[in-house]
Amino acid sequence: MINETGRFINSRKDTKSVFNIMTLIVLTLIFSSESFAQAATKFEQKKNKTHLRWNIFTEKPNLIIEKRTDKIILKSLDETFFKGLEQSLAEVKRNNSYIKTIKKLKRNRLSGAYEVEVVLASSGIEVFNFYRDRDRKHVIDFWTDPSKEGLDTISQTDTVSKITAPIKEINKPKITKVLKKKKKLSKKVVISKKKDNGYRDFRYGASFIWDYESLSPSYSEFVNIERKTPEFFYPIKNVDYKKGDKEAHLQLGINYYRKKKYGLMFKAFTLYQKKYGQDTNNDFIEYIKANAIIRDHIDGKGKKTFKMAISMLDSIAEKTQNYELKKAIYKYLLSYSLKSKEYVKGLNIAKKFYVNSKNNFDYEESQGALEAILYNLSSLNQVKRLEELITDKTIVKIMPKQKLFAYEIYIHHRMGNAEEVIKVFERGSKKIAKPYLESIQFNVAESYFRVGNYKKAIQMFDEFVTTYSFHTRSSDARLRIALSYDLLDQDINKVSLLYLSAINRSQSQEISTEARIRYVALKSIRKRELSKSDLEKRVFLEFSEKVKLSKNLKKLLWQTRLRSYIVDKKYKQALAYLSALPLSSLTKIERRTFEADGAEVVYGKIFQSYKDSDYPGVVKIWNLYKKKYVKKVANDAYVNFIVGRSYLKLGLYDGLTRLMARNSKSQVDHTFPHWIERSNFEGRSLMEELKIIKNIKLNNNKLALKQIKKLSDEKGKKVVSHYYSGIAHFQSESYEDAIKSFERYFSMQDRPVLFDPIDLSNVMNMYTESLYKLSKYEKFQKVSKAILSDTKGYMSQNELVKGTRERLLYLTLEIDAGSTTKKIKLLLENRLGDFKKLYPKSLYSDRINYLLGRTYIENKKVKEAKEVFQELLKAEEVGSSIKELVRSELSLMTIKEQTL
Repeated sequence: MINETGRFINSRKDTKSVFNIMTLIVLTLIFSSESFAQAATKFEQKKNKTHLRWNIFTEKPNLIIEKRTDKIILKSLDETFFKGLEQSLAEVKRNNSYIKTIKKLKRNRLSGAYEVEVVLASSGIEVFNFYRDRDRKHVIDFWTDPSKEGLDTISQTDTVSKITAPIKEINKPKITKVLKKKKKLSKKVVISKKKDNGYRDFRYGASFIWDYESLSPSYSEFVNIERKTPEFFYPIKNVDYKKGDKEAHLQLGINYYRKKKYGLMFKAFTLYQKKYGQDTNNDFIEYIKANAIIRDHIDGKGKKTFKMAISMLDSIAEKTQNYELKKAIYKYLLSYSLKSKEYVKGLNIAKKFYVNSKNNFDYEESQGALEAILYNLSSLNQVKRLEELITDKTIVKIMPKQKLFAYEIYIHHRMGNAEEVIKVFERGSKKIAKPYLESIQFNVAESYFRVGNYKKAIQMFDEFVTTYSFHTRSSDARLRIALSYDLLDQDINKVSLLYLSAINRSQSQEISTEARIRYVALKSIRKRELSKSDLEKRVFLEFSEKVKLSKNLKKLLWQTRLRSYIVDKKYKQALAYLSALPLSSLTKIERRTFEADGAEVVYGKIFQSYKDSDYPGVVKIWNLYKKKYVKKVANDAYVNFIVGRSYLKLGLYDGLTRLMARNSKSQVDHTFPHWIERSNFEGRSLMEELKIIKNIKLNNNKLALKQIKKLSDEKGKKVVSHYYSGIAHFQSESYEDAIKSFERYFSMQDRPVLFDPIDLSNVMNMYTESLYKLSKYEKFQKVSKAILSDTKGYMSQNELVKGTRERLLYLTLEIDAGSTTKKIKLLLENRLGDFKKLYPKSLYSDRINYLLGRTYIENKKVKEAKEVFQELLKAEEVGSSIKELVRSELSLMTIKEQTL
């Protein structure tokens, strides 16, 4: 091959140099003449409730958006487009909530790009951008994140090495196994014991983790088949037409080929072959025909005949004895197989190419052929065959050492031997110069991640991002860095920003989707106190039906959506969603994860129903879901206790017996997950307590007291024993003992015994009733006033508390009605009136009206007293005992009047 200067090019290096220069020129011409010519300057600004959006309508390469700490830079090489954009930004009404200033910068001398600087209003503004191919527009969204106000933010343009701070050592970490793809490997999640930072640990978020695919050592195509023909490798040269008619005829066909008159060309060559037969030029003629078909395909006219040209080239390579022609065809066919991902075909061609190059002592081309063989084997997952080849002596001599090292690491990584990858790397990396090949860097980093060495993984992935930021797998590396920081329980703001970096800078929809889900899980599920802004981030969980999610992403999305329902305490929706998931298709450990969350949802519904005193609801939920979810995970002793109490409340003793029989052997303390908060029941025998409650319910008070005494002898059970003995003594009418037990119980700290409003109401009634029965009126008054004061806020919310308050207030009025103190008598009249207003339909209305009439008499309001008494006599629903008392009072009043 001869270049413009007349120098003969025979090396692959020179060929590639010319190719790179020509490619650069062609790409520059395309972008300047086609893409930029179509530049549009249409600009839209939309103010939504949650964010500000800019729509810039233009081709994707026409605008570059660069994000920095507190600003974004808009860049373009097209002056016409840029002026239109600049004018639009000048005319648009600036939203001061998001944008501080917009100004034009000087033209960049190095790149020649025109630039506009958009300064954000504050550090709490987040910027997301993406390109929508369907509408041919760049979309820039400005969001307000209140959590970042006043914080030092991290520049999206900085490398991760600049972002990250030294990782703190974590003392006595708890190790939890996370999902794995290979049986031999496990990932370890380190949960630190530091103080609660307002977030749940990693296990409560999007906790599924899977292995990323191995990165095969790179293999570049020899030529871009969409722009070049095989002639790039083996030019179609003119022949010496002066030699004779045969050469002149052949040159005629070549001339038609050059002028793209392919019809005349085919006729010329057909006549040539009829006239001169199948001679040595036949392979050359077929080669020209194949090139003509490919040229037509590149021009967009012969798409259906392209494969025919490939078949023709394959046939020529088999027949021809011309090594240079054969080599050119093999290079083109290898480029074709790489582009079309036909790895079996590519492997066969590479083998033939290798054999022919060795036979012709063309060792430079042998190296390229070998690389093609190894690459196609790796793509076909022929790991064992790869392992054999890289140890072959001939191959070791020909192939570069770092390339062989990359394949050795790749083989172990592909087989799932992460520990072996690390051993091989640490043993051989000192002999290899940096920067390492991208496959070495990525596969080793991923191996460190798989074995749980997240610090080392961060370092390796960071180097990969820095060196190979243009690589498509850099998106994977960025997300792995964010995930590693998350697993190490680092600063939440830092982790959040790293997830955002992975979202914004991802070149892969798969990785971007995973980053979005993990970001939502961090901000709106793991966070304990959710703001409106946190809930708005759940919009990232909405995906178009056109977006096809992988199996792993589906699982992650299912888990995050389910947990969002749990966090919001929407247990009904959570169960409906969980029932719709295809759990049978998941692995055992994955299914168990969902079932554990499902058990928590069931517990949530049980606690909710119990709190509302809906005991039939508790029993119904328990029996409906215990086999499906609860039995498949660790049963919670507290939940079993709640269910047992519900059986007792309903008098369903058979159900209680079955429950106690199932839990008689052992009780399991359910430790994870704990979405539903429990009371502290550490060290208590809840099943033994159920036996005591059962005997109290059946009025077997003597037996209950024996069991309580046995329970009180155990360490740490005295609080419980005082509570139950108080109830048993009250039912036995041992009011003095009941008062002592209740007072001992009330005086102790940390007494998590009362479970629902009925229990609370019963204890208050029993204690105050005991005081009343023993005529301890002064103490009764003090206790009643304290209870009435403490429960004032619950009066309109809870009927049981309301009933307790009503009774206590009535009894205090009864006690005060018997007092001889004038001050009490004067206040009593108003208090009785207030009681009637608060409880117009009270059970004690008749007695209250009678007391009111007596108070009127004592306050010398005879007329008012008669009116009250007359109304009581007229009312049919008033009991006979009250009416007898009223008649006596009226008779006494009449006698006094006559006497006077």
